[in-house]
Parts: sequence; structure tokens; C-alpha cells
Amino acid sequence: MPSKNQSKSRKTSPRVSPNLAKVESSPSPVVPPPATTIKPPTAQAKHEQPAYEFLGHLPDSYGTKKLFLVPRDPHILFAYWDLSPEQYQEASRAAHDGKVFLELYVLGEGRVQQIHVWDSHKNWYLQVNRPDTGFVAQLGYYRSDGGFEVIARSAEVRTPRDTLSPNTDARFVTIPFHVAFRELFDLIAAQVQPGEELAETLARLQRHDFQLPFHARIPRDLTPKESEDLLEYLGDAEVRRRMVGSFEITEILRKRFETLLSSGQWTSSAGAWITSVSSPFGASFGRERGFHMHVNAELIIYGGTSPDAKVRIDGHDITLSKDGTFSYHFVFPDGQFHIPIDATSADGVETRSALLSFLRMTELEGDVRKTAQPELDEPMGRK
Repeated sequence: MPSKNQSKSRKTSPRVSPNLAKVESSPSPVVPPPATTIKPPTAQAKHEQPAYEFLGHLPDSYGTKKLFLVPRDPHILFAYWDLSPEQYQEASRAAHDGKVFLELYVLGEGRVQQIHVWDSHKNWYLQVNRPDTGFVAQLGYYRSDGGFEVIARSAEVRTPRDTLSPNTDARFVTIPFHVAFRELFDLIAAQVQPGEELAETLARLQRHDFQLPFHARIPRDLTPKESEDLLEYLGDAEVRRRMVGSFEITEILRKRFETLLSSGQWTSSAGAWITSVSSPFGASFGRERGFHMHVNAELIIYGGTSPDAKVRIDGHDITLSKDGTFSYHFVFPDGQFHIPIDATSADGVETRSALLSFLRMTELEGDVRKTAQPELDEPMGRK
């Protein structure tokens, strides 16, 4: 059994002399002197904008109270206005109902749209579906006396036509790129008429076979034989009845195929071709999926009154059923319609009236076609 002294000696670590520790231990690593702070390479100094070029931040509004109206296309107008939040709040406080409105008028007809706008609104798209029509817009509010206080009024604008221009006086000219402008001018300078542009002179000379040192392509009309062959290929009576251009021919073909598709007389595999006709980026490449959708809308107006009463819809007499009921079935295209309905008692003493207003705005995305429907009249009261 070990003694207490032996146990104590086991627990105590052996002593090592300083000299022995210095000999047996591995040499201490050499610590490099502290490195001096290394500055990054001096890159080209960042270009600072001169003070005179900074014009300040643009304000949210200049408070000019101006209203602008522009046509985006034959069917949509775009309105934007400059009204500060303070000016809007001032107008809403003066309004009897606290509302500010954007109103749209058709020249010679009256108001066709009214939109409640907020101080956060700065612009608005207006779908009108009225090609070649004059419009004017105004911004304002209704006073306590019922009058409309105009804050801003736009200039008169007109939506463009959605048909081809009746001006068919197109002129074509061949301008050679290999001939210097000075050389071309010297060739025809003596032929220029007063007030005539250089291109107009060159086009006139080419039409009259003026001798030029380059070949000019002269456009010509189709011969009767070529026109007949084209119409025979199209095989469309509508094309034969009218003088149409290439765009109208494309539209006629597209509508014809849409009719065939919606009526089931054509397979859905033709959908990609129709889409590519209506939009150059509409057709999808690769395997045709055949997925599509068709949708349409119709309008039914119905009601009733005394069987012996006289009913008029938009000024047209309506035949009543034996029990005094009536109904009318219309197609419902895009547009705004205000249809007045009046019922007058048999003795002419009493009258009841109603004004039905409808607005259809269709937005299509992808291959969406019109559902076939029977031949129906358009709604009355188109605005």
C-alpha cells in the first residue's frame, strides 16, 4: 500500500529547470513586427456632379390646375392633370358632397363619363370606343346650389379613325444609297419646280421615265387579270363589292375564320393561324396545344305594365304580351348605351319612365374568341 507521501508525489507535477525547458521546447515562432496600415490603391476619384448641374428634386405637383386629354388609340383616351394635394383638399371642402370629379364630354352630345377622383390620382385612362369623335374633359366639383364648379378644362381632342385613310394618293421614290447627296442634287437641280422638295422632284422624274444613272423601281397598279386572280383566290363576295387594301383583306379573312371557328365549321387547330393574323407576336411556336376560350354577351331588357298601356323603348313602340309583359333581346358590343323606357296609360294621363345605362368594356388576353350568337339587333341609345 503506497504511503501518503508517494500519493502526494504522484499528484504533483515534476519540476523542470528553466534551462532544460529552453533546450527541449520547440523554438518560439517569429512574430513579425506590426504591419503598417496599407492604404487601398488610389483609384480614380469618383466623379462628383457639379453643383450647377443639380436643379433640385422634382415636386409632386406644380399646382398649375391644368388638365390634359390625349387619345391613346381610336378607343381609349388618357387624361392627366396637375393639382396639388392642397388644391384638391380645398376643392373637396368646397364641394357639397366632398368629391372631385373628372367628366368627359362628347362634342355636340353631352357628358358620357364621370369618375370620382382622389388626391392620389394624377391620371386616368378612359375607354370610350368612339373612333373619329371629338372629346373634351373637365375637372371640378358640385357646389351646394347644384352647379358644377370647373377647376380645369382640357383642350378639344379627337380620337383617330380605326379605318384606312381615304387619301390614296401615295407617292413612291427610289433614293440610291450609292450616289452622294451632292451628286444626286446636281443631277436633278435643274428639274426642281418652285416649292417642291427634293424627294418630290425625284419621284416625279421617276414616274415620267426621266433618264437617271441608276435603276428606279416604279410601283404600278394590278392589271385587271391580276386583280381577278387575287379575288378568285380570296373567294369573298365582300372583297368583290368593295375596293379594299391589304389591311382590310387581312381583317376580312380573320373575321371569316373566327366565324368558322365559333360555329364549329373549322377545327381549333386553326386558332394559332388566326392569332398570328391578328397579332404578329400572337402565334406560339412548337406543338399546338389547342387551348382557347370564347366569350360573348347579350342584353335582355324585360318588364311589364298594364296590358292596354303604350310602351316605348328609345322612342320605338313595343308590342306587349297579353299580360302586359315585354322583353327585348339585343347583342351587347363594347360601348356605352343609355336606353330610355316609357310607359303611358291607355288614357294618356299617367306616365312612368326609366333610363337604363349600360357600359361594356372588354379586355382580352391570349386566344379569346367571340361565342357565336344568333342574328340580333344592336342595343338602342348608343352614346
